[in-house]
Amino acid sequence: MLSPTQKSALHSETMWRTTPLLLAVLLTILFVPVTQTHAADEEPPDALEKPRGMWFPPNDFYPRYIADPLRPQNALTLLWLADTEIPGTGDSRFGLRLGGTFGIYRWHPEGDPNRGWQLAFDGGFAGQFDIDYSWDNTGWDGFYGLILNWKPTPELGFRIGTRHDSSHVGDEYMERTGQPRVHYTREEGILGVSWSFRPRWNFYGELGYGNGIAGSVTARVETGLQYISPRRYWKGRASWYAALDIQTYEETDWSTRLDAQIGYLIPLGDRSMQYRFAVEFGTGRSVMGQFHWWDETWLGIGWFVDF
Repeated sequence: MLSPTQKSALHSETMWRTTPLLLAVLLTILFVPVTQTHAADEEPPDALEKPRGMWFPPNDFYPRYIADPLRPQNALTLLWLADTEIPGTGDSRFGLRLGGTFGIYRWHPEGDPNRGWQLAFDGGFAGQFDIDYSWDNTGWDGFYGLILNWKPTPELGFRIGTRHDSSHVGDEYMERTGQPRVHYTREEGILGVSWSFRPRWNFYGELGYGNGIAGSVTARVETGLQYISPRRYWKGRASWYAALDIQTYEETDWSTRLDAQIGYLIPLGDRSMQYRFAVEFGTGRSVMGQFHWWDETWLGIGWFVDF
């Protein structure tokens, strides 16, 4: 494995492409004809046999990983660092996250839109700004992916796809500290499973495999557990929730990051948009890919908006 002293020489030389199989599935889905409504004198369709197509579905199909800090989402957070190994940084930061997951096409049994297949695109930005140093940008990551989800039942879901993460060091931080940019780009294939094993409880696991630092092909393992209560607050419109996410990376000798959140969740309208107000805690490998060799421990508060 690579040592911290070699990090300035790291460079991703290969890009893991979307597999031909995924492209074939995409082309197939795009040309699936939408079943028309049967005439009044015909027998009603069998919900298990008559598929329906839906462009740009309005809600989530595969559950969100709520506590994952690199999941596409929108958030404004204030972070207090209890400990950091990143040189030349202060004890408090402002975090900005932008992005979301957008359904492209859903193919489902008629009358049962919570089962079937869905193709989705996600993309986002996650950056941190050092409050102790004139709000200088310390680093940021940009990521995107194309995901195919399958739910054979409302409680069980699977997904397969590709994910790209490109990390950058902030210009002000680089100028002030002389820290060179590490050419960190991770391109991986992913395979995930989500299981709602009890009402309001969800467990998930995901494997990512692809090239990262210095073109090495390595694994990333993610798992998590989350709970969302019934809507008992703010006149029956809000729930409280708790979520835990753990990720470990082979590329840095299986360094691990733990992230946890607890807060309130307020769904908005018929779509999947929701507000969250939460306290979050994280410890382990830095969220910023530029500093993947260094560990941090932080506590934060934030306002989150999911699409």
